[in-house]
Amino acid sequence: MPRRILIVCKGNICRSPMAVAMLRRHGIEADIESAGLAAMVGSPIDPAAERTLLAHGISASDHIARQVNSAILDGADLVLAMEKRQVAALLALSPALRGKVFLLSRWSGDRDIADPYGRSQEKFDLAYTTIDEAILQWKSRLQRAS
Repeated sequence: MPRRILIVCKGNICRSPMAVAMLRRHGIEADIESAGLAAMVGSPIDPAAERTLLAHGISASDHIARQVNSAILDGADLVLAMEKRQVAALLALSPALRGKVFLLSRWSGDRDIADPYGRSQEKFDLAYTTIDEAILQWKSRLQRAS
């Protein structure tokens, strides 16, 4: 199992902090962090994302958005992104990531997880469901690899 997992999205205030909280809740034993390719640096989790998490008994109220950088990337054993273009951007930033950067949905349809930012609460709930399905698939794979 990877020791350090990095979750990446665009602004680091919706999908990636949700995913970090969800991975922890699912008992993934790793140092799990998040960052954004165009992060809203210093911002807390989006209130709608936090409402969705709270509805499932989870919180990311202590989250502070940060920008992805090479030091964060170099320290990760596994990097999971929300969209195909984010995977491409990460590989452009650091070609050495090849083989350790993947879509979060790699094992659950290999599709982009839509950004709910600025949209309805239902879109945040849908993002939660999609992220949860992807995490369950990764958890199964990671446990088998251990």
